Amino acid sequence: MADARPPCFLTVDLEDWTDARLSGRAPASAVGGAADEAFDPSGTERLLDLFAARGARATFFVLGTVAARAPGLVRRVARDHEVATHGATHADLRALDPKRLADGLRDARRRIEDLTGRAVLGYRAPNWSLGAVLSWAPPVLEAAGLVYDSSLIPGRGLLFLPGARVPREPHVLAGTRLWEFPPTSIDLGFASFPAAGGAFLRLLPESIARGAMRRARGRGETPHLYVHPWEVGPAPRCGAARRALLTAGGAGLVSRLGRILEEFRGTAIGDRCGALARVAA
Repeated sequence: MADARPPCFLTVDLEDWTDARLSGRAPASAVGGAADEAFDPSGTERLLDLFAARGARATFFVLGTVAARAPGLVRRVARDHEVATHGATHADLRALDPKRLADGLRDARRRIEDLTGRAVLGYRAPNWSLGAVLSWAPPVLEAAGLVYDSSLIPGRGLLFLPGARVPREPHVLAGTRLWEFPPTSIDLGFASFPAAGGAFLRLLPESIARGAMRRARGRGETPHLYVHPWEVGPAPRCGAARRALLTAGGAGLVSRLGRILEEFRGTAIGDRCGALARVAA
């Protein structure tokens, strides 16, 4: 029997809690935890179990430092899901230049492709920061062999999350052949934010994310849901104030995701990108 649920893009930023910044411009040398420290797989495993139970397929944007620390986990993810890149480290693009971005992409893609045996097609910038460097970064992504990006928040953005004057639906970035898949966002005019995921899904009423996704569907778009494994993993080893900000609402997040994935069928971006590219051609 055909699945009657409408599709939604389902994406995971596979990073450590140490990569979650409370402000922009993470140092360019920032890494996801100590190089010799094992990556805790429990949050990712909870997500994999949930996705399997809901018949969902996702795109995992894997940080290069996580691929180095947890190669077996990346291989496990790749059995059922698309694996894309989140960059070499969680450095905000505002802290990089074209050469450092290109070098990091090359190293991160090579590591992931060696682990999975599959081409890496997609990219997501840390902190959704591509919108702040649109003057130079998209051609670097294209030259690195990427096919699509999912980093631009339509509208003005919010706090350290930059926005961009781009359509809400998938589109080709000007001056490139690179497809852009924006997150489902709420635009308040003076600010915009990716409502269906992250802290917004944890801290705001579930109806906010559901409403944004349903409105996106009503406009003819494919809604976009996203999450981080550390949001559903064990409490981070940090100060009480930061721990509270990183974990607030996390206890109910798996249940929220499960309810949304009962209504929407999780879909990997790469599964749609090829079809869109053929139509555009």
